[in-house]
Amino acid sequence: MNKSIILTLPPDGLWLGLVERSILSFAETVGFSETLRRMLTSATLEACEELINASDAAGSQEPYRLVLEFRDKALIVEIEYDDLVQLNPHKADDYEVPNSAEDLNELEAASLWLHLIKRRMDRVFFRVHGSQRALRMIKYIRESGWEGLDWIMVMRPKLKKGLHLHLSDHEKAYPSGVLQSPDGAVLKLGPSETFVIRRMDGATTLYDIYMAHVEELGMVSPSDLVALYERMEACEMLADTDQDRRQSRWRRVLHRVVNPDISIPRADACVARVYAWSRFLFTPFGLGALLALGLSGVIPAWMHFERFKEVVFGLEMTFLDSPIILLPLYVLILLSIIFHELGHGVVCKHYGGKVPRLGIMFYLSTFIFYCDTTAALNFPRKRQRLLVSLGGPIVSFAVLGVGLWAAGTMSGSASLWETVLVAFSLINFFALVMGFNPLIKMDGYYILSDLTEIPNLRSRSFLFLERRLLGWLGFGEDKDLLATHRERRIFWWYGIFGALFTVVFQVLPVVEFVRLMNAESVSGGRLVWAVIICVLLSVRVASVTLKKLNAMRDHEYNLT
Repeated sequence: MNKSIILTLPPDGLWLGLVERSILSFAETVGFSETLRRMLTSATLEACEELINASDAAGSQEPYRLVLEFRDKALIVEIEYDDLVQLNPHKADDYEVPNSAEDLNELEAASLWLHLIKRRMDRVFFRVHGSQRALRMIKYIRESGWEGLDWIMVMRPKLKKGLHLHLSDHEKAYPSGVLQSPDGAVLKLGPSETFVIRRMDGATTLYDIYMAHVEELGMVSPSDLVALYERMEACEMLADTDQDRRQSRWRRVLHRVVNPDISIPRADACVARVYAWSRFLFTPFGLGALLALGLSGVIPAWMHFERFKEVVFGLEMTFLDSPIILLPLYVLILLSIIFHELGHGVVCKHYGGKVPRLGIMFYLSTFIFYCDTTAALNFPRKRQRLLVSLGGPIVSFAVLGVGLWAAGTMSGSASLWETVLVAFSLINFFALVMGFNPLIKMDGYYILSDLTEIPNLRSRSFLFLERRLLGWLGFGEDKDLLATHRERRIFWWYGIFGALFTVVFQVLPVVEFVRLMNAESVSGGRLVWAVIICVLLSVRVASVTLKKLNAMRDHEYNLT
């Protein structure tokens, strides 16, 4: 059960005695040993004294709040104060223990207080929320005699529901893996990290997992466990996180409405069955047949080029006169996309990967089908990963060839099916070209990501660009991501062109809506669909914008 108390105190040293007694009593009540109580008390008093000094320097008499909370076997001390007080520990330089030969009188020890706190507490965070600042310190409970144990060892982490762990080799005793969350976050894990992940059940401490690791795989540094734990925290892959508690039910429902993601049941079994039927294509003859079929579409396109051009130029008028044409066209496009996605899936299955999701989601300003082939990240050869990305386009290329031949047989008939097949071939061609565009998360993007060997290229490029630009404008820290010179150069190019393309892609539907509204002729149901698209797009853009604005106002820095 959670327990908490809140003290509102003036920035005056006279009240430090009350702070000391409150922490000692609270820590004793929740079961902390005497040694841990002393660590908590000294760290909190150190922070309060520094805050009082900073308040005096700023001439501020604004009270501060001291919040003590016991939750999940941890005592959390949070000191909240106004931004008028210039106490910004995230900007403090790292403290270095002085050499005995140095002149201690000339030692600059402005960050000594923070150094002492970090030595006594397990985790230290600093949060900026609008005009409010908060220093949050955490101490995890230990049994008496084990107070010196690293905090990570007393944790009992549990994986959040819905995660997928893709193993590189199920027959290996200690395989590497890829951990994937439902929202798309991915962690690539080595054998050591996979060993730890597979034992996170919410009941076993990381100390026990650590000892099992030492016995079976050899030594591992506690700092490696801390890094893994914090990466999982950042990706929200741990159960019962603060984020889960803060997120209300209606916000989760709203997220599903604005960002719908529907996957068919037993997706992996469905893809496995399709793979069993299409196994013959995974031969030189099968691959050659698909490519030849797609390439052969040039013949009917050349033979009936003038007629196809005439049909294309008359598509808008034909759709307005006979809107029923849209129904068979939609069905054909739907089938083509399904074949495309299954193309990715069956190649992934061919190399032993698992396909946990196959369905439809809302991306940028439209609905798209997808096939989750994250397991391909485990494939040891780049060639295998590239073939997974190329599986869909190869199938679409073959479908394009079939469509062109079918349109050629109907050429000149002036029938409904002639228009449908020509329109289908045109859409398929542009979809194939767009699929190789590396600036959106489609096949070309994943091919580029494999070629550059940079995972999460799009998100990392945008984060890099955002940090640099906001840092230059004075809204955040101008800090680079941990990246090589080559990666930073790629981030610059990809981030700039990707951002520009995304903006254009978001604006085009709105421009089309305005054009339809100003059209002289009656557009029928097209206006209704345009309104729906614009509403969904506006909500989507507003959601992303609000998230970014909140992120600018609300920063949290890990100081440990």
